[in-house]
Amino acid sequence: MGGTVTGALLLLGLAVAAYCLLRYCGTGAASSARRPAVRSRRGGLPVQGAGASADAHARELRTPLVRLATAAGISTRAEARARRFEIGAEGERQVAALLAPLTGEGWVFLADCALPRGEANVDLLAIGPRGLVAVVDAKKYERHRLRVSGNRLMYGQQDVSGRMRGLLYEARTVSNLLSVPVVPVAAVVGPMLRGTQLRFRGIRLVPAEDTADTLRGLDRQHLTTTPARRLADTARRLLPPKTGR
Repeated sequence: MGGTVTGALLLLGLAVAAYCLLRYCGTGAASSARRPAVRSRRGGLPVQGAGASADAHARELRTPLVRLATAAGISTRAEARARRFEIGAEGERQVAALLAPLTGEGWVFLADCALPRGEANVDLLAIGPRGLVAVVDAKKYERHRLRVSGNRLMYGQQDVSGRMRGLLYEARTVSNLLSVPVVPVAAVVGPMLRGTQLRFRGIRLVPAEDTADTLRGLDRQHLTTTPARRLADTARRLLPPKTGR
């Protein structure tokens, strides 16, 4: 009898804890879904929706049981993945804030664009005044600098070449949809020296702080073939937001 009562009390305690997590942690998750648009400190219009998909993945991973385990100090793979998605989302917002001033120069930015097939999305699609189209992907690294060694992209002693496949795929897909060349740009948030640039399999890897100047330079050299306004209208129609805003 005593064991039954103890078990019932334990279940009751878990139920109360789960309710509290849903009531308070759930509120925090909902508020993160309504993050304000990212605005640059240097002015410019806000870039809407940066990091939306990564934030959504983090919320999906944090089920009530995962939240309960985290509150109890129990590590889970789901919580670890959720934190990685949050780090990625923060990197996307940092890059969006750095690029926001370009909107005053006639640039159009579409964030969190869904591709026609699969689960992939474009972090940020940039369309310049002269019709340059670039797929900008935020890449966050914390300790080592990136370097190109032969046909490999190295992060310290780790080969991270595979992490660029998604960006290449996104650029090819957007190029086919818009029928124009698309430049893949990796905006590196982390220890990459200002003024440096790496080339890897057609990708330009630049410090996040240099991304705006890099895009400006590419657009100035671009030979206009399709009006920028037409490209932006087509992109909005064919590449809608992946996550509802």
